[in-house]
Amino acid sequence: MMEADTDKDLLFSIIVPIYNNEADLEKCIDSILAQTYKDFELILVNDGSTDGSPGICDRFAERDQRVKVIHKEKNSGVVAARNDGLCQASGKYVYHIDGDDWIADSLLEEASQELAKDEPPDIYAFCYVIVQDGKRTKRMLQVEAGLYDRDRLKKEVFPEMICKMGRTIQRGKCSATLCDKIISRVLLKQHYCRDTSLFRGEDSVCAFECMYFADKVYFSDSAMYFYNCLSASSTTRRYHADLYEDNKAVAQYLRKYLKAEEDAQITCQINAFEFRGLVSVVHQEVDYKHSVFYASGFLRAKCRREKIIFFHRGLRLHVYPYILLLNLRCFGILFLCARLRYFTYDIWRMVKRMIKQNRLLGQRTVEKDRRRCDVDER
Repeated sequence: MMEADTDKDLLFSIIVPIYNNEADLEKCIDSILAQTYKDFELILVNDGSTDGSPGICDRFAERDQRVKVIHKEKNSGVVAARNDGLCQASGKYVYHIDGDDWIADSLLEEASQELAKDEPPDIYAFCYVIVQDGKRTKRMLQVEAGLYDRDRLKKEVFPEMICKMGRTIQRGKCSATLCDKIISRVLLKQHYCRDTSLFRGEDSVCAFECMYFADKVYFSDSAMYFYNCLSASSTTRRYHADLYEDNKAVAQYLRKYLKAEEDAQITCQINAFEFRGLVSVVHQEVDYKHSVFYASGFLRAKCRREKIIFFHRGLRLHVYPYILLLNLRCFGILFLCARLRYFTYDIWRMVKRMIKQNRLLGQRTVEKDRRRCDVDER
């Protein structure tokens, strides 16, 4: 990867990969240019958009000299677009933002307070907010805020960096996204995502690899990124027929570049991460209401060349029945169990809602009776 030439030392390069983000793009760019910290470059990578996104990019570049635009004739995917932007970046630190999201105007200002120091961290990590269905939910840090050197990372972060394994497999102490991390350009150029075919999990391989090889990381509990789940371009809203292959590829990528054979803890976490990915494949079929017959045939076709679908090393005993059904290719039973779980969960939610409504009704009845007694006493 070639280094970009630069005439001055910028602290930040912000890269935005763009593909048909016309509806949300202006809000995204406006939030970046509104930063209270002004000394940065913004690299907009138009990844073969067919809507009005290219024109929006060019208009912002004409207005503000900090904005650079890369136009690509064909869509090559978010990984390739980010890598193209990284080749042109000249800042000491690089930050990736998706074209349908936005950031708080104080983000770079707060980050600069740590990253402009004489011995700065390799990564500045912070919280983000999920915007969905009229609600904003803050994703909290999974570690105590503050500065972590290599020894502290090994002791407090790496043992549960990818996944936490208890009664359920939960997300780890390092989030599987790049939107909440500002990363040293030197570190990122050593550990950027090399597989441009990935479409889900492409953030995670880069985020985990950079975290694993960082010497120093600062964690902030400020929420400064807004993840727009309402956008039509959000990958969480689309059906992915290749989700099985993508999850497998992500797991293999992590094993290779995190050198999992040298770290038993990381091996177990990657296995758990892969298991969660396989579960998401099953849940996707249920979410899209595909029949048990169709879904079973679909998954059987995906696995036809594999003798063993999944290795269980390091996982808890309670997930073994699920793994056994996968490896025995009992997909019909697997999908029936998944549907039963969804049905049970829906019933439980309905019961909870009814209990809550009854409580409210009871409280209102008590309040009416109290008011009636007050009137009678008068």
